[in-house]
Amino acid sequence: MSTLPIADPQGTDAPLEATASRARFNTAPLAICLPSMPSEELAGMVQRLGDLFADEPVLIATPDQAEEQTTGEGGPLLVPYPAPRTDSEWVLNAKDYVAASKLVADRGASGVILLGTDAGSLDADAILSLRRAMGANVDLVVPRYRTGPQEGLVNSALLYPLTRALFGVDVRFPLPLDAGLSPRMLARLSSAAGKAAAAADDGLVWPVAEASIAGFSVRQSEGGARALPRPQETDLNVLFPAVTSALFADIESKATFWQRARTLPAPRPVAAGHVGLQGEEAEEIRSLVEGFRLAFSNLREIWSLVLPPQSLLALKKLSVTPPESFSFPPSLWARTVYDFALAFHLRTLNRGHLLGALTPLYLAWVASLLRETTAPEASDALLEGTASAFEQEKPYLVSRWRWPDRFNP
Repeated sequence: MSTLPIADPQGTDAPLEATASRARFNTAPLAICLPSMPSEELAGMVQRLGDLFADEPVLIATPDQAEEQTTGEGGPLLVPYPAPRTDSEWVLNAKDYVAASKLVADRGASGVILLGTDAGSLDADAILSLRRAMGANVDLVVPRYRTGPQEGLVNSALLYPLTRALFGVDVRFPLPLDAGLSPRMLARLSSAAGKAAAAADDGLVWPVAEASIAGFSVRQSEGGARALPRPQETDLNVLFPAVTSALFADIESKATFWQRARTLPAPRPVAAGHVGLQGEEAEEIRSLVEGFRLAFSNLREIWSLVLPPQSLLALKKLSVTPPESFSFPPSLWARTVYDFALAFHLRTLNRGHLLGALTPLYLAWVASLLRETTAPEASDALLEGTASAFEQEKPYLVSRWRWPDRFNP
C-alpha cells in the first residue's frame, strides 16, 4: 500500500501531518470506507467526497492508504482501512463489516458509509441520498439502483422476495453493494460474521435480516444508475448454489423469528406485457426452455424428493409448453423455492446436489421473465408480483417447516 500524495499549500507532494486535523473533530466524524482503486481514481474520489461533505467532519478510509494524513485545511482525514477490498468482491461481505466495526471503535465514528467495488460509478445524488437517509434513529440504509430488465436476476428471483416475505423489509437489494450503517448495526454484523461458518474472505452476511430480527430501523435510498460488479466466479452453476446456500443457511438460523404470525399484506397486481419472440432474445428464451425440458427429464426423480405431487404436475405441464407461451407462475416459483429451502434444512439430499437441482428451475423462471416483460415498468410489475407471491405463500413454508412429515415423498 502507498500513501496518497496530497498537495500542500506550498505545492509539494509530501503528505501533510495529521495531528492538527484532529482538533477540528469536535463531534464524532462520519467514516466513509472505499474499495481499493487506482491512485488517480482515488484522488478524484477523495476530492469529490471532500466537496460533498464539506460541512461535516469526515474520515475517508481506504486500503490504499499506508498512514494517516489530511487533505488540507477543513478537508477529510485519510486513514488506512484495515480490510483491503479487491475487484473480485462483488458485494459487501463479512470482513467488510468486521473491519468497519473496528474502524468505528478505533476512531469513534458516528456512522459508516461502506462503498463497494466500482463505487466511482455512483453519482453525487446517490451518495447524498444515502447520507441523508442515515438519520439519528436509522441503523441501516441500503440503496436501490436503477437496473435493466435483465440485471440482478438472482436478486429479483430469490434474495428480494425471500427477504421481504420472511423478514418484512421491503428493500430491493438486501445483499448490499453499498450501505450506510450505525455503530450498533456494525457491531451486530461483526458479531454475526464472527459466528458464521462462512465468515471467510468471501463470506456473506445478510444485513437486512440481522436488522429485522434485532428490531433495528432500515431505510432504502435512491442509488440511481450504478455499475454492478461482476463476481469473480462467473459460472452460474457455481455462483447460484453458493449464494443460495448462504441465503438458505441464514433463513434456517433465523427460523424462530420468521415463523411468528404476522399480518400478510394484500396481493399486489401484476401487469406484464407479453412479447412475440424475435431475434437474439427469442433464441435465448428458446434455449432456456429447452434446457428446462432436458432438466425435467433428467432431474425429475431428484425433484420428486423435494417437491409435492401438485408442484411436479405443474412442472410437467410447463415442460411441454412452447416457448411462445412459456410462463412460470409466481405462486409455483414461490412454493418451489420454499420446498428447496425446507429440503436444505432437512438435508433431504446432499446440499450441493440439491442446489444444483434448483438451478435449472431458476433458469426456467428467467425464461418466463424475459418472455413476459417488454419494458422496465413491466419488469418491475412482474418482480412485484413475484415478491407478493412469496408473501402470500409464506404460510405454506411455515406449515411445512413445522410439520414436514405431512408430505413424505
